[in-house]
Amino acid sequence: MFEGEFTHDGDLCTFEVLLRRLALEDPALTPIAEMVHDIDLKDHKFERPETAGIDGLIQGIAARHTDDAQRIEEGSTVFDALYARKP
Repeated sequence: MFEGEFTHDGDLCTFEVLLRRLALEDPALTPIAEMVHDIDLKDHKFERPETAGIDGLIQGIAARHTDDAQRIEEGSTVFDALYARKP
Protein backbone atom coordinates (compact mmCIF):
# COMPACT_ATOMS: atom_id res chain seq x y z
CA MET A 1 0.00 0.00 0.00
CA PHE A 2 1.46 3.33 -1.05
CA GLU A 3 2.54 5.32 2.02
CA GLY A 4 1.24 2.57 4.31
CA GLU A 5 2.76 1.77 7.67
CA PHE A 6 4.23 -1.39 6.16
CA THR A 7 5.67 -1.55 2.66
CA HIS A 8 8.51 -3.15 0.75
CA ASP A 9 11.92 -2.99 2.41
CA GLY A 10 14.91 -3.71 0.21
CA ASP A 11 14.15 -6.92 -1.66
CA LEU A 12 11.38 -7.92 0.79
CA CYS A 13 7.70 -7.66 -0.10
CA THR A 14 5.28 -6.21 2.43
CA PHE A 15 4.22 -9.65 3.67
CA GLU A 16 7.84 -10.58 4.39
CA VAL A 17 8.34 -7.26 6.17
CA LEU A 18 5.29 -7.94 8.36
CA LEU A 19 6.57 -11.41 9.26
CA ARG A 20 9.96 -9.98 10.21
CA ARG A 21 8.67 -6.98 12.18
CA LEU A 22 6.12 -9.06 14.09
CA ALA A 23 8.69 -11.83 14.66
CA LEU A 24 6.35 -14.47 13.23
CA GLU A 25 8.40 -17.62 12.82
CA ASP A 26 5.65 -20.13 12.03
CA PRO A 27 7.14 -22.53 9.44
CA ALA A 28 3.76 -22.67 7.65
CA LEU A 29 4.16 -18.99 6.76
CA THR A 30 7.48 -19.46 4.94
CA PRO A 31 6.13 -21.02 1.72
CA ILE A 32 3.28 -18.50 1.68
CA ALA A 33 5.76 -15.63 2.04
CA GLU A 34 7.83 -17.05 -0.81
CA MET A 35 4.78 -17.27 -3.09
CA VAL A 36 3.59 -13.78 -2.15
CA HIS A 37 7.10 -12.45 -2.77
CA ASP A 38 7.30 -13.89 -6.27
CA ILE A 39 3.76 -12.79 -7.15
CA ASP A 40 4.32 -9.26 -5.84
CA LEU A 41 7.90 -8.60 -6.95
CA LYS A 42 7.82 -10.81 -10.07
CA ASP A 43 11.50 -11.63 -9.62
CA HIS A 44 11.10 -15.45 -9.48
CA LYS A 45 13.42 -15.56 -6.47
CA PHE A 46 11.82 -18.66 -4.92
CA GLU A 47 10.19 -20.36 -7.94
CA ARG A 48 7.79 -22.47 -5.90
CA PRO A 49 5.82 -24.71 -8.27
CA GLU A 50 2.45 -23.64 -6.88
CA THR A 51 3.06 -19.90 -7.26
CA ALA A 52 1.63 -19.63 -10.79
CA GLY A 53 -1.61 -21.30 -9.70
CA ILE A 54 -1.99 -19.08 -6.64
CA ASP A 55 -1.26 -16.02 -8.79
CA GLY A 56 -4.01 -17.09 -11.18
CA LEU A 57 -6.46 -17.53 -8.33
CA ILE A 58 -5.67 -14.10 -6.93
CA GLN A 59 -6.01 -12.48 -10.35
CA GLY A 60 -9.34 -14.25 -10.82
CA ILE A 61 -10.58 -13.01 -7.45
CA ALA A 62 -9.57 -9.46 -8.38
CA ALA A 63 -11.36 -9.79 -11.71
CA ARG A 64 -14.57 -11.12 -10.10
CA HIS A 65 -14.87 -8.46 -7.43
CA THR A 66 -14.46 -4.70 -7.51
CA ASP A 67 -15.12 -4.36 -3.78
CA ASP A 68 -11.98 -4.67 -1.63
CA ALA A 69 -13.86 -6.36 1.22
CA GLN A 70 -15.02 -9.12 -1.13
CA ARG A 71 -11.51 -9.50 -2.53
CA ILE A 72 -10.07 -9.81 0.96
CA GLU A 73 -12.72 -12.30 2.05
CA GLU A 74 -12.23 -14.60 -0.92
CA GLY A 75 -8.44 -14.18 -0.99
CA SER A 76 -8.30 -15.00 2.71
CA THR A 77 -9.96 -18.34 1.99
CA VAL A 78 -7.16 -19.16 -0.45
CA PHE A 79 -4.40 -18.24 1.96
CA ASP A 80 -6.13 -19.90 4.93
CA ALA A 81 -6.18 -23.12 2.90
CA LEU A 82 -2.47 -22.76 2.06
CA TYR A 83 -1.71 -22.19 5.73
CA ALA A 84 -3.74 -25.25 6.76
CA ARG A 85 -1.55 -27.57 4.68
CA LYS A 86 1.41 -26.87 6.98
CA PRO A 87 4.75 -28.32 5.85
